[in-house]
Amino acid sequence: MTKYYTTSEVAKVCNVHRNTIIGAIRKGLLKIHRTPGGHARISQEDLDDFCHRRSLPTTSLISRNNRALILDPDPKFAATLAKSLRDYEYQVEAARDPFQAGYLLGKFAPNVVLVELEIGADMTGASVCRSVRSLPKLRDTAVVGISSDKDQAKIDALLDAGADDFVSKPFDVETLVERIVNLIGPVVIGTSGRATTGKISGKLTKRVAEKTDEEEDDKMTRKAPPKNPHRTTHGGVLAGPDDDEDFGT
Repeated sequence: MTKYYTTSEVAKVCNVHRNTIIGAIRKGLLKIHRTPGGHARISQEDLDDFCHRRSLPTTSLISRNNRALILDPDPKFAATLAKSLRDYEYQVEAARDPFQAGYLLGKFAPNVVLVELEIGADMTGASVCRSVRSLPKLRDTAVVGISSDKDQAKIDALLDAGADDFVSKPFDVETLVERIVNLIGPVVIGTSGRATTGKISGKLTKRVAEKTDEEEDDKMTRKAPPKNPHRTTHGGVLAGPDDDEDFGT
């Protein structure tokens, strides 16, 4: 599950002006990928390598406390909830079966699991909660039940298995985010890892997509031919030499 960043996000990670990042791309020092819509994106792997070679902060510090896993048998509901949570800066994955759920619990290591009371014949919210509580690396993960089922016995079974909270459907996403923040704290974004003013998300203000940044990415990365004659393009990826002595941080 590779994450991709815009040039503005990369600039925040590296603590430089985004024009510096654009310059690094033009010189072939930082690889970019193109989305189907033609926008420039930098993969987490390439960015981490770029930062490591310059002793800059890595993407492991760009966001914390932001991984949410949805376990719900209704794909339409899961997709809608995932989209809403992403507006609050959460990185979201969803699963509908035991195999996918087990894989994501281990690989994705969510900070919060949002689980239905009944997911399938072989999986319930209570069983998922017991699985979470059995994994040492998920000891700080919160589990929140979400369901329109008002069966108190099922709700009690979920809570007895170690769930932290239960929210009845339908619910307001803002209310759900408040409950999540109460359990695990807000999403922290920044290069210092400190929750400073203006750097805390998971709050009740949605982020606004910077469409002008995407348009500017296109303009700035395409308007001039590469000065480095050794840079090549293959499979939509710009690749450059390892020699980056001209890049100043």
